Amino acid sequence: MPKQRHRLTYANCWEDADLLVSRLGDIRGEKALSICSGGENSLSLLCGEPALLVVVDKNPMQLALFELKVAALKSLEREEFLGFLGYWESADRWRVYELLRGDLGPSARAYWDRQRVPLESGVIHTGRVARTLRLLARFVFPLVHSRDCSRELMSRKSADEQAHFFRTVWDNRRWRAMVRALFGKPAIFLISPERDFFEFHSGSGVADFLLEKSRRHLSSVAAQENHILHYLLFGNFGQHLPHFAREENYDAIKARLEVVVTHEGMVETAFPTFGRFDAFNLSNIFEYKTPETFEALAGSMAAGAKLGARFAYWNVLVARSLSAVQPSAFRNRLDTDRDRSVPDKGWHYSRFLLDERVDL
Repeated sequence: MPKQRHRLTYANCWEDADLLVSRLGDIRGEKALSICSGGENSLSLLCGEPALLVVVDKNPMQLALFELKVAALKSLEREEFLGFLGYWESADRWRVYELLRGDLGPSARAYWDRQRVPLESGVIHTGRVARTLRLLARFVFPLVHSRDCSRELMSRKSADEQAHFFRTVWDNRRWRAMVRALFGKPAIFLISPERDFFEFHSGSGVADFLLEKSRRHLSSVAAQENHILHYLLFGNFGQHLPHFAREENYDAIKARLEVVVTHEGMVETAFPTFGRFDAFNLSNIFEYKTPETFEALAGSMAAGAKLGARFAYWNVLVARSLSAVQPSAFRNRLDTDRDRSVPDKGWHYSRFLLDERVDL
């Protein structure tokens, strides 16, 4: 069988780390497992002072990115770190990389040595998803709303003013037509993050789902500070930084990097090596599972978790709930589809779930 060719898909995490950290609860002294993806949300968990953080991904390119971000965190002051990764402007990213490369393992170093152009552009702007979003921000969204209009959407204003602006200015025919064009067939299959993203969903109804989710979020004041929205509209984060890169969190994360280890493979392959865990950040990995595979995986998750362990994860289009398929092993503690008062910067997800390992 030919060896699978891996590519970097996610240069950033598109889930809300503030929601993740606040809802996962107190993980001080605990053992946590986190899906890598872009790496930031895993790093944010270090603010909770876990005894061990195992960062898992089946794609070695995602782990190579994580390794680079960790090396930069270890060696750079925050301002240089933000410039090197691409959050802020910098003219000497390749020079900085040459200083960091000695801290990388052989595989990660060999990969990044061949990526001079992405490194000089800022690694947070590489990967399939970020490149697609930047193309949309540059060429598509300006056809619907001007940059000034987008800035006004995110400007500070009262809740009533935000709702009025969305209703009277933003939510026009061009906006709705663009969403339906981009997230209808066949375009949706071209811009989806991974080839098998819609394997268990037809792709129909996505545009209407996103229009409704956008209406709720963009008409609320929560949109004004949303770094994910800023990247979607402008192709950069501006001053709206993700949780791990904010000044109040940077030094705490930097001080705890020694508890981090990485593991290449599926989540369940980490259990024989590291034992049972207290807390899990599982991103939206269940989206890609058949119902039968998901139910079997839920059993593996139950076996790899201590009683009382918390599982945080998101659904996009495919409903997957641990507590629904294994009610004797999991109890749901939060479902944002039922409790819409809980803010989520990742408004494009259908729901955030928090389940607890129980023994009924």
